[in-house]
Amino acid sequence: MDNKNDKYAIIGILASGSLFGFYLIVSSLLGGFSFALDNFAKLWYWMMPLIVGFGVQIGMFFYVKDEMHKKATGAAAASTGVSTASMVACCAHHIADIAPFLGITALGLFLTKYQSTFLLAGVFSNILGITYMASLMNTKIFKQKIKILLYSLLVLSIIAVSLSYIYISKNNKTGIQQEINFQTITSNQNNVEFKVTPLSALEFQIAIDTHSVDLDFDMVEISTLQDDLGNTYKPLKWEGSAPGGHHRQGILKFPSINKDAKSIKLVITDTSIREFSWNLK
Repeated sequence: MDNKNDKYAIIGILASGSLFGFYLIVSSLLGGFSFALDNFAKLWYWMMPLIVGFGVQIGMFFYVKDEMHKKATGAAAASTGVSTASMVACCAHHIADIAPFLGITALGLFLTKYQSTFLLAGVFSNILGITYMASLMNTKIFKQKIKILLYSLLVLSIIAVSLSYIYISKNNKTGIQQEINFQTITSNQNNVEFKVTPLSALEFQIAIDTHSVDLDFDMVEISTLQDDLGNTYKPLKWEGSAPGGHHRQGILKFPSINKDAKSIKLVITDTSIREFSWNLK
């Protein structure tokens, strides 16, 4: 590789680093630096294609811009926005914590619910951007073939993202027809604060903070969900911080509840019994 091409490789690496830095800043502001690293490790299979693909695309963009066509500017700008939004979606569930102050509760919950759809859109956006840049370059591959590939990928991406959206929407409603009032409830007992925001009647965003004790409990073991019909449900899983430390955050997921239920109550027993109740409508 000559010095001229090294320039574009460096630009791509800097672009990837900038996107990763943006993610770290946003995630750290919303959930702390440890959360940013934990979340990256958890979603690396989404993060790496986004970061690497973004860098490759930006490097190609500057090459095309300098050497050939300036019409690539629009495509790169559009993909930059999608990639950035996708990275924000990685830490979107923390928006629920500050949403009441910003007046964007619905937006935070929407980003949380469709996180994987946003990430999928970001990955496809980068693939389309790279393919588009390739169509503007002088390569050994016929440009007509690249354009056919581009249009095929565009159709595939629209189908894949749409199916992801439909699947998540349908899966969220399976087994329950009620909607829940998205009200955050806070419990502060024994120097430990629990802040619970329902994402649906089956999923709850939970933030736990303390300055005096170790949060070493298993959320699945200490939690139950009850309805007004007398049914009790155990959590399916906890997606979030591992036991330990003074700050934990994640989503507690339950199986489908009785469709005739009119209210639910989340009971968490750590050093005390905490009850969080909501009406279904």
